[in-house]
Amino acid sequence: MKRAFYYTLLFTGLISFFTSYSFGQFELTGQYKARAEFANGYQRPLMNNQDPGFFIAQRARLGGIYTHERFQFNVTVQDVRTWGNTSHLAIDDNGLLSVYEANVSLFLNKKWAIKVGRQPISYDNQRIFGGLDWAMQGRRHDAALIQFRDSSWSLDVGAAYNQDRPSNHQIFYTVNNYKTFQYVWANKKWTNFEASLLALNNGIDQFYTEDSIQKSRTNFSQTIGTQLSYKRSKFDITAYGYYQMGFAANHQTLSAYNASLAGTYKPNKKWRFTLGGELLSGTSQEATVNDKNRSFTPLFGTNHGFNGFMDYFYVGNHGNNVGLIDGYLKAKYTKGKYTFALANHLFFTESDVRIPGIPLMPGFVAMDPFLGYEIDFTFKYQFVDEVSIQAGYSHMFGTSTMREVKMVDDDDTSGWAYVMLTVKPFKNFKPFEKK
Repeated sequence: MKRAFYYTLLFTGLISFFTSYSFGQFELTGQYKARAEFANGYQRPLMNNQDPGFFIAQRARLGGIYTHERFQFNVTVQDVRTWGNTSHLAIDDNGLLSVYEANVSLFLNKKWAIKVGRQPISYDNQRIFGGLDWAMQGRRHDAALIQFRDSSWSLDVGAAYNQDRPSNHQIFYTVNNYKTFQYVWANKKWTNFEASLLALNNGIDQFYTEDSIQKSRTNFSQTIGTQLSYKRSKFDITAYGYYQMGFAANHQTLSAYNASLAGTYKPNKKWRFTLGGELLSGTSQEATVNDKNRSFTPLFGTNHGFNGFMDYFYVGNHGNNVGLIDGYLKAKYTKGKYTFALANHLFFTESDVRIPGIPLMPGFVAMDPFLGYEIDFTFKYQFVDEVSIQAGYSHMFGTSTMREVKMVDDDDTSGWAYVMLTVKPFKNFKPFEKK
């Protein structure tokens, strides 16, 4: 409660200050999002003794951005909760209120800037770096960036170094997070073509014991790749590819890759049809600990937007696994305030899955690589410019290979449904602009 009071006091003071002085520009930001979900096998099939789940979650964000001629100050706080996780009579001390953004940008000149602090980092189609807006908590980093922008070029050089707490001597980093990263992202735009390059060095701490002494080391992996987009009035083509090397989190030698190609046809302003596929390499179940780790990891991406909305792959799961091949066909129809979308996914393993329960059979025998078929239906209604209502239903028709990969014994198909309300109250509210 004290924390909530201090945040409220902070924003009251900010608004009072910026309405009293005419220099610069102040922008008030905020968002409310509530989503009810019925999960009958969301992210993985249910076990035979499990029943479907239902819950309602929400987030509320309030922030402010002050832009000066030479700097910008940005703070956003958010409250994320599941309805009912605190009694209606209890003191709300579960740590649900947090800082989503707290950063400062220094404008060195019209093209160069330095940005320091807590911030979301998002590039291209958000496959490697994404803000993860679907998740209530979002994704943010404590990082420092050097940025360059002009009419056609964008360049970011970023770095982060994480620690449990201030300490005058070396301590273990125990948070379930990366220890450090450094990256370079460059983007060039032409009239109909756009190209991006990304090089990321990511370090994850690993604990181990040597001579009865607990130690830690940082395992570094390197991700290098590109995204290419070609856009015309009637069609778009997007391709991207990334290669990972170095060491995996368990100190295995890493050699993995990700590739995708998709085309979108737009016969008119109402219809869009997309045909494409993605491949993420995986490690065969025949491999031993001495073999290379060939499982690609999307790292900090908005993975809900890829490989089906039921999030069976790479949304807190499917790491260091057999990889994935995803072929998809999507259609979207928009008329006025209404949008309808339908997506079809065919899933296959990229590497071999061992057939279980046959110890007398010599050698390695692989299962059928077909994992299943998923269909996603989405409806969106734009109530007003600041308010949208969205609903969806997804169904997964899994196979025995899917059940083996997910380590469940349920033979039933899985379904997931949701209804979501999103409000951006200050989207068109700009009373503090400099005249």
